[in-house]
Amino acid sequence: MGTRSTPVRTRTLVIGAVVVVAALVAAGIWIAVDHSAAGPSGTSSIIITDYSCAQGWQPPKSGQRQLTVINNGSSVVDVSLVGASNPLVYGELDAMGPGVKRTMTAVIPPGHYRVSCTYAENASILSASVMVTGPSVNDANPYLPVTYQEMEPSVTTYRNDITAGLAKLAADTDGLRTDADAGQLTEAKSAWLVAHLDFERLGAAYDTFGNFNDEIDGRPNGLPRGVNDPHWTGFLRLEYALWHGQSVATVTHVADTLDADVHSLATQFPDETIPANDLSLRTHEILENTLQFQVTGESDQGSHTNLATALANVEGTQMTLAAIAPPLSRRDPTLLVAAESDLKALSALLSTYQQPVGTWTPVQSLSTPQRQALDASIGKYLEQISPVPDILELQPEAQNP
Repeated sequence: MGTRSTPVRTRTLVIGAVVVVAALVAAGIWIAVDHSAAGPSGTSSIIITDYSCAQGWQPPKSGQRQLTVINNGSSVVDVSLVGASNPLVYGELDAMGPGVKRTMTAVIPPGHYRVSCTYAENASILSASVMVTGPSVNDANPYLPVTYQEMEPSVTTYRNDITAGLAKLAADTDGLRTDADAGQLTEAKSAWLVAHLDFERLGAAYDTFGNFNDEIDGRPNGLPRGVNDPHWTGFLRLEYALWHGQSVATVTHVADTLDADVHSLATQFPDETIPANDLSLRTHEILENTLQFQVTGESDQGSHTNLATALANVEGTQMTLAAIAPPLSRRDPTLLVAAESDLKALSALLSTYQQPVGTWTPVQSLSTPQRQALDASIGKYLEQISPVPDILELQPEAQNP
């Protein structure tokens, strides 16, 4: 399974009638960097000037090659070796300063290639096509750059899923508020779990929801008065009130505030921005938080339903992974299938802890082997999915053209 370990940024630019796709890497995979002054020009080196990109370059034979790149221009330049008739990137150098000579290491199969030069001023030049001859190679791992146009449908799918989830959440917090206002605390506990799991399935509660995340699902940690702090609101505050026998007046106040905050979030969400990069990050971060806060029991405020929350987090991760499945499948279908399988297995494991009448095995009651199995299942998925944020990375300038 081939994966990249460095983030990618892409941009499409036009010079005359030529459309150039330049893919750049942040750092880390190139060797033999030399910041000395540029050497003399020659057809065996890739020469960059302010007006030309690899003009007259004669490529080497196929195989793993170290290509000398010299920037004789006055601008910082990003240089990529790309397929002549496809967008695959075989090698690249990021941010070559004026007068700098560096070495690009690339495994090059026989075929036709171009050199792409993208300047600091955002102008790009694509070289003439050159032909590489020689024996076939088996260890070339070109990658397909991600474009905004490709990720936009994934963002739209995700936004639609979140919008539908928020509508259900608002309806269920309405029911929770009704039970609390009527003083029906047993019914309110059941309604609380339903609504809380609605929220936990959304998966976008990080930067996308802004301050609403703390208002709706914040913990008391760090507040001056802890669980008695008047600024602590939301699901966990209501959980504490319900399962610690606090007064009906307190339960009612917290439930009313929670319902109002949820409706405010649902109203304001259409104006919130979801950067394309957030989708791939959420496939990893949601269950990282689950491992830190749910499986440890740190967020438990008395209901002992952390494992139900963990299952909701898995469902939120599945929703996120489904949104990015099309671009991910085009780059690493094996990884996608494995990640989906890991999530299905984790969901099945967590479901075994559901008890009759809507109760769940407390995290605190898990045996050492059970806890180890749960940690291992989450860890296996997190390791599997870890390359995805890099594979689908867009830099800010490419996310919202």
